[in-house]
Amino acid sequence: MWLSLIFILILAGVLTYIILDRTVSQLTVVPIWILWAILMIPPLLTGATVTWSKQVPPLPVLIAGCSMCWFLYWRLLDWRRSTPRPFEPRIAPVDSAIPANDLPVLSPSVVASAVISPEPEPTIPRPIEAHEEAILKTCFAWNVFFLEKIEYRPQAVLCRGKLRTDPDTAYATLKHNVEELFGDRFFILFQYSLSTGKPFFALVPRPQPTLITGSRRWLDEALAIGLLLVTLIPTTYFGAALAQLPQGDIGEILHAGLPYSLSMISILGLHDFGRYLVARFYQIETNPPYFIPLPFWPGTYGCLVQMRSPVPNRKAVFDLGFGASIFGLAIAIPLLLWGLSQSQTVPLDLKSSLVSFHAFDPRFSILLTLLSKLALGSRFTVDRAIDLNVVAIASYISFLVITVKLMPLRRLDGGYIVHGMFGQKPSAIVSQLSKLILFILGVIRFRSSEFGNTDLLFLAIFVSLIPAIDEPALNDVSDLNHWRDALGVGILTILILTLIPVPAILRQLLNI
Repeated sequence: MWLSLIFILILAGVLTYIILDRTVSQLTVVPIWILWAILMIPPLLTGATVTWSKQVPPLPVLIAGCSMCWFLYWRLLDWRRSTPRPFEPRIAPVDSAIPANDLPVLSPSVVASAVISPEPEPTIPRPIEAHEEAILKTCFAWNVFFLEKIEYRPQAVLCRGKLRTDPDTAYATLKHNVEELFGDRFFILFQYSLSTGKPFFALVPRPQPTLITGSRRWLDEALAIGLLLVTLIPTTYFGAALAQLPQGDIGEILHAGLPYSLSMISILGLHDFGRYLVARFYQIETNPPYFIPLPFWPGTYGCLVQMRSPVPNRKAVFDLGFGASIFGLAIAIPLLLWGLSQSQTVPLDLKSSLVSFHAFDPRFSILLTLLSKLALGSRFTVDRAIDLNVVAIASYISFLVITVKLMPLRRLDGGYIVHGMFGQKPSAIVSQLSKLILFILGVIRFRSSEFGNTDLLFLAIFVSLIPAIDEPALNDVSDLNHWRDALGVGILTILILTLIPVPAILRQLLNI
C-alpha cells in the first residue's frame, strides 16, 4: 500500500506544481515553491502517518491542519499581487484588497512584469491614446452603466461606475458601442471586483489572431482519430485481462477485450464530445477530443479538450460542465445497468470492496447500490457481492470518473457548473468547502471499515491539491436563469448520492 501512496503523492505533487506554475504564478510575487509546499503539507503528513502508523490523524487535527494551510495559501496569494501581464489568450482572475488591482490577469505567461511603482506619477503605458478616452466615455450611457472613473493598467483599461440596468443589457450595449467605435481592437470583460464586490468593465487589447486554417483543422481531426485507434490497443488488452483470459490468439483477445474497450471509449469519448459540441455552439475555439492512452490499467486517462479562446459568459461556463456530464451519464448509466444485469452475485466476504471487481460491494454509495438493486433484483441481498462482467467494469470506472469530475473544483465539470451558478468568488469558497467535506468522508470511511479502506482518502488528498482559482468568463456578472440553476442542483445531487454510503435504514428496506 505504501508504494501506491508514494506514487500518488509524487504524481500529485508534480501535477500541482505544474498547475500552480501555469496559473497562480502570474498572480503573486511569492515564490511558487512556497505555495506548492503549503498545499503539499496536509497530504504529505497524512500519507506519512497512514504509511508508518497505519492510522489516520485525528479528525480535528486534519480539519485544523487543512484549514490553516488553505488560509495561509490564500493570504500569500493575495500578498503583493503582481502587475497584470498581457493577454495571450486565456483569462485568469486577479483582484486584491486594494481596488486598483481589480484587473483580471491574462495568461499564460509571456513576459516578466514590473511591480507597480509607488511614485506619485508612475509611467504606465496606456492601451488607448489620450484623445481616445473622450471617445470611450461616449460608449457609457448614464442609464446603463454610469461611468465614474477610468483607470489605466499596462495592457488594460478599467472602467468603474454604477450598474443602472440588468447585466445582460449593460454588457451587450457597451460591447456594441465599443466595437462600433474601436472595431475588434479590444476584449470587453465585465466582472465583479473581488475586493469591493462591485461590477466593473475592463478593455483588454486583443492579441494578433491565430488563423485556424483548413489544414490545421484536418491535422487536429487526424490526430484525434489516431489517438482513438491507439487507445483501443491498451484498453482491449486490459479488457481481456479483466475477463480472466489466460492465453489465446488475437481473435480471442479481441472477443474478450473489445466489450470493455468500446464501453469505456464510448462513455468517456461522449463525455468530452459533449463539451466539444457546447464549445462549438458558443463559437469557442477548441480541439477535437484527444484520447490519452495509458500503458497501464485502465488503459486510458480519458479525453483532452482544450479551449483556445475566452468563454463568453457564465451560461457558457455552466453549459460546458453540464453538457459534458449529461452526455457521459446518458450512456454510462444504461451501460452500467445492462452490465450489472449480466453479472453474477457472489458471497460477500472480507475481500469485497469498491475496487474488487469480482467481489464488488456497491454499498459505499447510495446511487450505485440503488442501480445494483434495480439491475439484479432479488439476486442482490444482504450477504451478496457482485462479480462484474467487463462491460459493467468499464461502465463503473467511467461512471466514477464522470462523477469525480462533478466535484466543484477548478477545470472539472462541477467547477464549471458551480462557477456558472454562483460566480467566481463564491465558487472558490464552495471548492474549498468541498475539499474539506471529502477529506472528512475519507477519514470516516477509513475508520468505519474493518481493514481501513483508503480509496476515498486518497481521492481527498489528490483533490486537495487542486487550486481553487478559476478563470472568469468575459461577462462574468450576468446570472443564470432558474431552469439552469435547477439542472445544476440536480446533477450535483448525483455526486452527493455517489459519495454518501447507504444508511442502515435503507439497507433494511432493500434487504441489502
